[in-house]
Amino acid sequence: MVDYISETLKNLKLINHNRREDYIYKLLDYYNGGHTSQYIEKAFDADAFREIPPYEANITKRFINKMSRIYTQGAKRNVSKKYSSLTLLKDTRMKSIERMTRLVGSVANRIMWNEESQIFDYRPVYFFHPFFGDDPFTPSAISYPLIQSPDEVSNINNLEYIIWDSNGFTVIDSEGNIIKEGKHGYGVLPFVFTHREVQTDSFFVDGANDLISANEHINIAMTEMQLGLRFQMFGQPVATGVELGNKQRFGSDVTLELPEGATYNIVAPQGNVQEVIDNIKFQVELVAQNNHMWVQWSESGGEVPSGISLMIKDLEYHHDFVDDIAMWKMYEQEFYQVEKAIASSRGISLPEKFGIDFEETEYPKSVQDQIMWDKHRLEMNLISEADLLVEYNKDLTTEEAEKIIAENKSKNKELSIFERARQEAQETPRL
Repeated sequence: MVDYISETLKNLKLINHNRREDYIYKLLDYYNGGHTSQYIEKAFDADAFREIPPYEANITKRFINKMSRIYTQGAKRNVSKKYSSLTLLKDTRMKSIERMTRLVGSVANRIMWNEESQIFDYRPVYFFHPFFGDDPFTPSAISYPLIQSPDEVSNINNLEYIIWDSNGFTVIDSEGNIIKEGKHGYGVLPFVFTHREVQTDSFFVDGANDLISANEHINIAMTEMQLGLRFQMFGQPVATGVELGNKQRFGSDVTLELPEGATYNIVAPQGNVQEVIDNIKFQVELVAQNNHMWVQWSESGGEVPSGISLMIKDLEYHHDFVDDIAMWKMYEQEFYQVEKAIASSRGISLPEKFGIDFEETEYPKSVQDQIMWDKHRLEMNLISEADLLVEYNKDLTTEEAEKIIAENKSKNKELSIFERARQEAQETPRL
């Protein structure tokens, strides 16, 4: 009985794992905007796609990218100059990791050491299986396929899997045979697990299901509308008193000879295209509202909203942003602990203290408001002139900004002396 229960649980876990793989493939397909027709084909007769191609809209990517604001402006990590030189790729990689976390729900992020460039690199893993010890929310090991079958057809029956833990890694084939083993020497699992939101009753967190569902319904509605336009844009031909069969095609290039007593009419279509468009807009607006966002259509017109009105309109979404900052600060701390362990294994010592400040997106101000705000911060010593210049040109370092300001002050002083001398010369009366 115990063996039966154990085997049943094993099969159930395998079924759940396979179901999750299919689920993630669907999420990634909708984000990338390809191969989404397969998910709506069941809603149509096969002959329909011989008339028109299925519509494949992509609102998922735009929404996910819009929702992912933590790393839009980057982040300032207060550690050391050495750490900054080791994490040149981090902001770019973290921007992608945040987007994929919001899409997929739960992502395993591998922190790795690039031997060639001697810096850290970060790679998200979507298809993985966690192994747990005493804590059901903190994996002690992880496994995932080294090559995904859709990317490498020649290896579809020869997949290899890698298993990582805090000591090393093991590569096995699909039959469980060990191919390779090794020690990494980090002392920690070189992965950080990021989640879309706080876990509740399971390790895995659901992905952007509402976006995918809305995207799917929009694709169905748009395909239906295109079919309607294909068949009914100029009316539906109807013939009576003649045996043509329901599959007879009519058109401007077809000449019909009707027998005596037969009738031929063009019936106006009953469908309203504008109502379909309005329904699609409603679905987009609804999914935006559910994620504390808003949509403005190009034909809406009106005046350009001010920064204050945008802040009020975006207030709920800003609250979400503040909550997310707290969660991603925790993830950054976890990343740093792994980075510190990897650096230590290579003889590099990093400080114990780690600080991070996320750059927030600023709402637009008028030129006059911006001048007054900059002047206020300088007068109250809330910012230096060099830091202010760096705000306007983020490619500069503080040292470069200080040098530019000093040079500009020197030039302006010389010009001021020259201008004063010129004015004095003009004011001196000639004898």
